[in-house]
Amino acid sequence: MILPKNLSLLALVALSAPLLAQDLPKPKGLSLERLYRYPLVNGRSPSAPSLSPDGSKIVFGWNETGERKLDVWMMDYPSGAKRKIIDASKIEPLPRQDDTRTQLEKDEEQLYDAGIAGFSWAPDSQEFLFSYKGRHWISDPQGKSIRPLFDTTWGISSASFSPDGRSIGFLSSGNLFRMERSGSGIRQLTFISKSNTSIGGYTWSPDGRHIAVTWADNSKLGSHVMMDFSKDRASVVNIRRMWHGEQSVDQQIGIVPATGGLVRWVGGLPRYMWSKSLEWSPDGQFLAIGWIKDDFQEYTISLVRADAERAYPIYQEKAPKNYIPDWRPLVWTRDGSAILFGTDIHEGKFGFRSVMRVSANGRQVSKVYAESHDVVALARPRDSDRLLLTTMSRSPLVTEITIVEPDGRRQVVVPIENGFATGKNFDDAAPPMASWDGKRIVTMASSRTQPTELYGVLPEVRRLTVSQRPEFKQIEWADHTPVSFKAPDGQTVHGVLITRPGLDKTKKHPAFISSMYANSGKLAWNGYFENYAAMELDMVVLQVDFRASWGQGGEFNSGYYKSMGIVDADEAVAAKDFLVSLGYVRPDRVGVWGWSYGGYLTCMIMLTKPEVFHAGVAVASVTDWKSYNEWYTRRRLGMEKDDPEIYKKTSPVHNVDKLTGNLLLVHGMLDDNVLFQDTARLMQQLIDKGQQFDLMLYPRDDHGIGKDPSRPHVFVSTMRYLWSKLSQP
Repeated sequence: MILPKNLSLLALVALSAPLLAQDLPKPKGLSLERLYRYPLVNGRSPSAPSLSPDGSKIVFGWNETGERKLDVWMMDYPSGAKRKIIDASKIEPLPRQDDTRTQLEKDEEQLYDAGIAGFSWAPDSQEFLFSYKGRHWISDPQGKSIRPLFDTTWGISSASFSPDGRSIGFLSSGNLFRMERSGSGIRQLTFISKSNTSIGGYTWSPDGRHIAVTWADNSKLGSHVMMDFSKDRASVVNIRRMWHGEQSVDQQIGIVPATGGLVRWVGGLPRYMWSKSLEWSPDGQFLAIGWIKDDFQEYTISLVRADAERAYPIYQEKAPKNYIPDWRPLVWTRDGSAILFGTDIHEGKFGFRSVMRVSANGRQVSKVYAESHDVVALARPRDSDRLLLTTMSRSPLVTEITIVEPDGRRQVVVPIENGFATGKNFDDAAPPMASWDGKRIVTMASSRTQPTELYGVLPEVRRLTVSQRPEFKQIEWADHTPVSFKAPDGQTVHGVLITRPGLDKTKKHPAFISSMYANSGKLAWNGYFENYAAMELDMVVLQVDFRASWGQGGEFNSGYYKSMGIVDADEAVAAKDFLVSLGYVRPDRVGVWGWSYGGYLTCMIMLTKPEVFHAGVAVASVTDWKSYNEWYTRRRLGMEKDDPEIYKKTSPVHNVDKLTGNLLLVHGMLDDNVLFQDTARLMQQLIDKGQQFDLMLYPRDDHGIGKDPSRPHVFVSTMRYLWSKLSQP
């Protein structure tokens, strides 16, 4: 619950919700609680769709009622005829002898059963694999013949078919195994035995003779203790996670014969590196390895022969400034003469994300697709020379599919206007899905007013699924207007302005910058929160592609190097200035809110930009970067031991003196990503400095605050806080 400023933390339990924040006005449409409860109004979008190698079928997880549990659906393509082939509720779990779980734990296992998603086709398109209820299953496309690979509690993961389809590989107990599809036997392929070490991934060579594996030693991985306070007696929850400063990364890449044996570790590679790609040449003779140096300042593509012991570099690039961004896709040409890769570094300088070609001997580097906009996905169908790109030629806020033919001709496909042509990821977009011959293509597309759905691309563009419940038609949508403004350093910052159609612009309205994060201005499906504020509360909402967003080239994408919470806090101030310049926003009633990094940015803004914003809500905020993962922090800030001052400058716990606005801190107490200790430490620092703040804790939730009672509660609490503070006279 939200703690009023004039009450102590000890009084928290005595408070009731009506006293804490102004109730939201009765909605004209669906309530915010309803919009975040199951069955979902927007439905359950097709999950993890997979196009068969021959392009004739799409298998996906779906629930046409909007409930949580996904069944398995099959669609004939391109006709679009679909049918449910596997009812998830009819797959029974294996029994548990001596089950010591509480009744609540048993009930929640049922409640939060998300069903079936994640599929892997056999090369002949006649069967597919999936995992559910602790077992891996194999099924025909009709769902008539479904059987577990092993009808045991033996835990396995990462099951996949061999290139010829005769075998199935899988991981178990830290090693790699294969079983014959005919059921004739199981063979162990690797024999890792050292404690805390394991095979974590594998890739078949196309000729089926070798398997590339990744190995890791997790003995240096840190530990942490959390507390579950929701029980009669609080219990300890132990977790393992990476911490900054541990330098716990120890990994190797190896090659093992497909018949099994000792792994031959690839020499010429550091054991502390950030592996990006493992791609076999089409003939299975070479393995391409894309990797980033431990300090994120160099990227290398190395090759190793399948029968050799040492890799050699064929392409290298250094960060012109900042760091090497994460987007580095890699595919071979079909004839195996060259590698196609993604980069945003050109002739030693940052530019837009582009597709380049390097010959297999490393002697020739040339451009394949290099324009004045970002490419955000790269793929090549297995048996085609056609390239499938996701590009941003129209705007940094939307994408389209660009098909590049072998002769250089280009075809641009826009499945949905003013939206995303493929799925939106953290640091890039997904490529479309294609049959092995590249002649049939499908995608997952969305916009701000259209949830993610399956669309056909080739042979024709058309929508294939409708997941929304009838209630969805009741929703009235705000105007989503792309905007831009200048940051203090002159960089153009893009975003989307969300306002009610017909908003009275002769009046001044409260406003907030919402869900702050890199790429939060993208015009992909984003839920209801901002639309509700605009349509029901007449608030003006702005979402911004802050520094570190993709779509504007490598320098912008890496632009908060050693300035997290500084350069983007300046951009937030510029965003407020932009809002005020519209003429219908109250300058004294502008707020901010965000989750995870957005929660962190909210803290930095409220603590270092006093009297600029009237209110902020920080959900699951990092408050000291020393407490977070090294893979994240080292790229963006370097090592704390080398520059302790930058860690202090960018961490809220060291910047608590200037808070003047209203700040609500929100955290799930079982968060194993951004630890609750971050918020607890910031609370103590604020208390020590006599600073007042508000608090909302979720004792049984993790980073996502996703339990059924909690999910609508956190969004309503956030909206109530912003509304109550920003609608004040």
